[in-house]
Amino acid sequence: MTANKLLDLAASTLLGYRRHIQVVLTLCAGLGLSAIACSVAYNWEYKIMQAELQERLDQIATGIQRDVSGSVEIIRAAGAFYSTFDGEKQPEFQKFVDSALYRHPSVKAIAWLPRISDSQQFLTDEIDLGLDLTPNRLALEKAAKRQEIIATDRQILPAQNQPCIFVFQPIFSQLDLGDAAVLPPKLPALEQENLQGFTLGILLVDAIVKSAVQESILKSVNLYLQDAMAPESERFLAFYESKTKRIITDEKIKNKLQIGETIYCPDGSSCTRILNIENRRWLLRFLVTPEYINPVKYWRSLTVLVFGTVLTLAATRYLLSLLNYTDRIEKVAAERRAKSLQLQQTLQELQQTQTQLIQQEKMSSLGLLVAGVAHEVNNPINFIYGNIHHASEYAKDLLELVELYQKHYLYPHSEISEHLENIDFDFMSEDLPQILSSMKIGADRIVQIVQSLRNFSRLDESEMKPVNIHEGIDSTLLILQSRLKATADRPPIGIVKNYSNLPMVECYAGQLNQVFMNILANAIDALETYNLDRDPKAAKANPIAIAITTEYSIPDKIIVRISDNGPGMAENVKKRLFDPFFTTKPSGKGTGLGLSISYKIVVEKHKGALRCDSTPGLGTEFSIEIPLRQQVRQAVPLVSLKISEAA
Repeated sequence: MTANKLLDLAASTLLGYRRHIQVVLTLCAGLGLSAIACSVAYNWEYKIMQAELQERLDQIATGIQRDVSGSVEIIRAAGAFYSTFDGEKQPEFQKFVDSALYRHPSVKAIAWLPRISDSQQFLTDEIDLGLDLTPNRLALEKAAKRQEIIATDRQILPAQNQPCIFVFQPIFSQLDLGDAAVLPPKLPALEQENLQGFTLGILLVDAIVKSAVQESILKSVNLYLQDAMAPESERFLAFYESKTKRIITDEKIKNKLQIGETIYCPDGSSCTRILNIENRRWLLRFLVTPEYINPVKYWRSLTVLVFGTVLTLAATRYLLSLLNYTDRIEKVAAERRAKSLQLQQTLQELQQTQTQLIQQEKMSSLGLLVAGVAHEVNNPINFIYGNIHHASEYAKDLLELVELYQKHYLYPHSEISEHLENIDFDFMSEDLPQILSSMKIGADRIVQIVQSLRNFSRLDESEMKPVNIHEGIDSTLLILQSRLKATADRPPIGIVKNYSNLPMVECYAGQLNQVFMNILANAIDALETYNLDRDPKAAKANPIAIAITTEYSIPDKIIVRISDNGPGMAENVKKRLFDPFFTTKPSGKGTGLGLSISYKIVVEKHKGALRCDSTPGLGTEFSIEIPLRQQVRQAVPLVSLKISEAA
């Protein structure tokens, strides 16, 4: 009890402050949306910055790759020069080298290193750089063995103390097939007879980086270049500091600086590119300084946040100004809503009353008609049916008497013989019993029809009683027999009965027969309309028919299914099928009350269920489900009383 009181108190408190809650929710929603919009704008700006960063990274990587590739091509050209002229035109080669050095600042020197197989200090006599290539003997051997250009790791020029890389290209002389056949198969690379020497190129690392970054604008973004294939302690090549715009090649100086933080580019990498420098792999990476993440750069997202906050505050203030006006409007709306509900309820009651009155009047007229016909036909047919047996016996006795006269008076009077011939006594004696027999069969049929009419209207019942459902269905079909016969527009409508063994069912038989009548009449109307639009071949292949199936559902229900092979119904029609006054028939042919009344009879009067299952083009099936016994017996409706009184 206490919990319920607390819940009621909380609910009343919330209702009392519901306006203020709306204001708070509006404020929170506005601020939340502003924050979301700011976040979206921030992400958009951040992605733009990342895209720009990636574009600059690709530009610098392309510049370094292009510069190194151009320098290597110059070295290749120099090698081709020496290979062609065999070292005989030294002035022309020097002129070519001077021109190449002028056009490519990153190339420090290009020289021809002739092969001297017995000396460890060979190849440097013509280079005035103080070089000792002995530590690079392995690189020379690798170049000669692979017969391809080899680049070394980071080197230092002793004279200028400049970091650089050496590029070696082996030059081989062309051998005849006979000379090549006499060469030892496993001769050391540097001692091969056809090895003329090497073209040496010296590339300056700082010049390469300078050439790449001078075309790009790097603000608060540092550049870090290293040799990925070198040992960990020797990987550093160069570092570009954007703040001072200087290129640092001394690793000791670089270690004293704040090189920056890693940032990710849109392609998923940490703003890193791998450069292929012949046999080496260089790693190029962007590192951002703290100034790069500057709030001033995100002015668009800050503007969105401020603008959204201002709009939210304005909307909140406007909402507060509408509270009093909304209260007045709601009071007026509540009054009108109450009146509208009252009018709607009154209209619904009037519709229900009208439906009941129409049903009562319809069933009263039908009851009077059925009762009058049954009563008027019942008395004379009983007179005929009761006396036809005696008439048959009398006719039989008279014929036997005439036969006795003919047997004992072989020669009757001429007038008697003439009359016998005139009336064709022999034919009459044979035909009279047949006529009386036919009259008896017709009288039996009329008695059966009268009994079916009495079963349909249940003139002899005044309350809910156990009845035979099959008798009610058959009586309804008998009344509708004229509509089932063939007409000029259609063939006969077939009736397929699938009756199960049902127990007696406690129900209002007259009202249940009315349900059968409404459903069967609607099925006949649908089949008649459907048959008009069908092709004669299709109509012959699939004749129109109505199937009636009864079954016993354990433990205490019976189900009657009435189905047809007509056009079926659309979903929007099925939803309103049991609404009062809803009909799909032409004006004047249907009132839209039949299925509504049937639904009330089955569901409200008999505590059962009435369902419809229909698919366009496949027909319609109505399922009537009622219990065998009613728990509470209800008074007989006014309709049944009128019918009983009329009977």
